[in-house]
Amino acid sequence: MNSLARTVLLVCSALCLLIIVVPLLSLFLGTSPAAVWRTLLDAEVVSAISLTFSCALLATLLGIVLGTPLAYLLSRYQFPGRDFMKALVDLPLVIPHPVAGIALLLTLSALGSEGTPVGHWTGIVIAMFFVASPLLINPLQEGFRSIPVEMEWTARTLGLGPTRTFFRVSLPLVRNHLLAGALMMWARSLSEFGAIVILVYNPKVVSVLIYDRFTSHGLEAALPVAAILVVVSIIVFLCLRAVQDRSRWIAGSSWL
Repeated sequence: MNSLARTVLLVCSALCLLIIVVPLLSLFLGTSPAAVWRTLLDAEVVSAISLTFSCALLATLLGIVLGTPLAYLLSRYQFPGRDFMKALVDLPLVIPHPVAGIALLLTLSALGSEGTPVGHWTGIVIAMFFVASPLLINPLQEGFRSIPVEMEWTARTLGLGPTRTFFRVSLPLVRNHLLAGALMMWARSLSEFGAIVILVYNPKVVSVLIYDRFTSHGLEAALPVAAILVVVSIIVFLCLRAVQDRSRWIAGSSWL
């Protein structure tokens, strides 16, 4: 690589990092540790954090239960409409999330006033699942595709049925993909705003609380809550990188 190309590479990389890092630094410099600590002791904030974390966890568990079989189906079998199903899985990633919220609102409101998830924590879980499930399903598809189908055939010839082969052979081999996808889905669920604010304004998750405090009390009131959410996101992604590094290390060791 010549000096001009190296310079362009470094300048573009630095600008890209600056666009990401500077706003985050501004966020942390705009508040103080004392304000963050007071915010952590605020009952409304604690309630919002607890609700957000628990709903994100439930949405992720629902994604594991429902998304894992779907990922296996899409990665292992050829059938009419398979590509269309793959497109449907990715659709929540590209449609505006307020549109997702409106679609969910129309659907769930059709259930009637009795037992409808609108305005209830179950609506939050459904909204999180809708927008974040592709982040779990897609890594699982990649994981299942990476398993040689001959390994499953061998297990079947040794007497394992389809279900036991899936749980004893296929699923353990994609555990790192599953964990990485689950972390991604959980982290994305934590930050969801657009779909939730339309579907369930109260009780408030953290993202809705930040918006509410910003519109009601201004930037200063919203900054500490936003800083807390960013710290949580950073921790989650550090965990994700650790899982990915471990997965690559295991993959490399298997060739030794």
